[in-house]
Amino acid sequence: MTQVRAQILKLLRQGALVPSELAKALQVSPSELRAHIDHLRSQGFDIALHPLLGFELGPAAERLLAEDIASRMEDCWLKKIETLTSTASTNNLALECGAQGDTGPIAFFAETQTAGRGRFGRAWESQAGEGLWMSLLMHPSAPMQVWPRMTSIAALALAETIESATPLQAQIKWPNDVLCEGRKVAGILAETGSHPQTGPFIVLGIGLNVNQPFFPAPLSDTAVSMRMLCNSVLNRADLAAKLLTRFHTLVSGIETDFPSMLESVKNRSSLLGEAVTADIGGMRVEGVADHLDPEGGLVLLLRDGSLRTLTAGEVTLRQSR
Repeated sequence: MTQVRAQILKLLRQGALVPSELAKALQVSPSELRAHIDHLRSQGFDIALHPLLGFELGPAAERLLAEDIASRMEDCWLKKIETLTSTASTNNLALECGAQGDTGPIAFFAETQTAGRGRFGRAWESQAGEGLWMSLLMHPSAPMQVWPRMTSIAALALAETIESATPLQAQIKWPNDVLCEGRKVAGILAETGSHPQTGPFIVLGIGLNVNQPFFPAPLSDTAVSMRMLCNSVLNRADLAAKLLTRFHTLVSGIETDFPSMLESVKNRSSLLGEAVTADIGGMRVEGVADHLDPEGGLVLLLRDGSLRTLTAGEVTLRQSR
């Protein structure tokens, strides 16, 4: 990906430009401009040369392309965006890059994952061309003790992105799921690693169901896509750009603004005030989801009146007897 190609798309999205004007705006030679245009066309972008109007950008490519995502961001804060047709797992790819000393920030997208996973090693359904399957490799400057806040921040960024792009209302199911109309539309998986020279890093994996027309049983009871709820196909590159931009804005305040972010998370919680069952390392705990602690941990009010704070685990609503 080059910033020049992303800028070409950004400028042409605003309207047609004659070659000389486009080359001048980009500060490149006519031959360099032609090379960039040819590359974009080879990637699937519809760029026509009108005899009077100049270069025109046609409908967006169906598959995710790095230049397309970057061109939709006002400020691309990432060192690199990498888009792949297929990979085993974007999180594994990001972890491998971090373990080799790459400092990022890098966003990895895959059209499909052959071994995509969620929490507890569960498989994640990732059909080609239908969702956003991405992982962010980051070396945050914030102290490691606040890194666990990133799951809450990512959930909030997902919820706000969904709400900005659709009429949908998004809820956050602690600790790492986003729901719409009671079914899961997105999930988050945070993992960490370290390199001897570059130090610790975090990989944030995000899966967002965007354009699936349906889910097979038994997923149909628990999973949903934005398309299914909105009855329309959404532009995935535009969603990716919105999500990356919103996440960067929020995570920049991880040390100073987390209390206000946590209030937004609480307001979207699907669990607070509900009777729940928590599975913590094979041990079941029942209680009422009372509140979130200052770091985003879930505090349960147990039957004996005591409080227990969860920092991880599987939490489900308890069925009424």
